[in-house]
Amino acid sequence: MNKKEMKHFEKLLREEEQRIRDAMGRHEKETLYQPPSDSNPIDLTSYAEAGTDNNEREVALRLAGDEAERLREVAEALERIKDGTYGECLGCKEPIPKKRLEAFPAAKYCVACKSKLERDGYL
Repeated sequence: MNKKEMKHFEKLLREEEQRIRDAMGRHEKETLYQPPSDSNPIDLTSYAEAGTDNNEREVALRLAGDEAERLREVAEALERIKDGTYGECLGCKEPIPKKRLEAFPAAKYCVACKSKLERDGYL
């Protein structure tokens, strides 16, 4: 992979990193720090509202966990750019096709190795 291509993929990864950070910030602001619904404790609808609040927080935490994992994958890909191994499959050491990297810039494996890993659990 030449320097121009490497810069292109670094730009894609930086954009993805910013998109993930923005999404995490929105989830944090919209859900995690919202006060619970204020209702009369005797009112039966307050139980439903509390359940909805808890469910929304659980979903937000799950999304935040998924986004944190994606952020870690992006950071690892940026490290591979720095050390010159970006675009090389961690399984077979062959180049990852550029079309795959365009679709998923943080890819660590070629399609064949990723399929084997998902199917068998190991390479």
